[in-house]
Amino acid sequence: MKKLTEEEKNRLWEEVKEDFPDDDMMQEIHYVRLMHHYLTKNLSQEERFQFYSNLRKIQNI
Repeated sequence: MKKLTEEEKNRLWEEVKEDFPDDDMMQEIHYVRLMHHYLTKNLSQEERFQFYSNLRKIQNI
């Protein structure tokens, strides 16, 4: 699985702050959505399923 560099993370934050300048909650939600998009971008359906399954295990969902 791909990992985001600090530069990529900063770029994502800049984007979400521009999209939702006065809403911290929406910035957080949008950042996570974009981050997941980039991390799973070129994964197969099975790999994507595994990615989200692992997140559930980590968070005990």
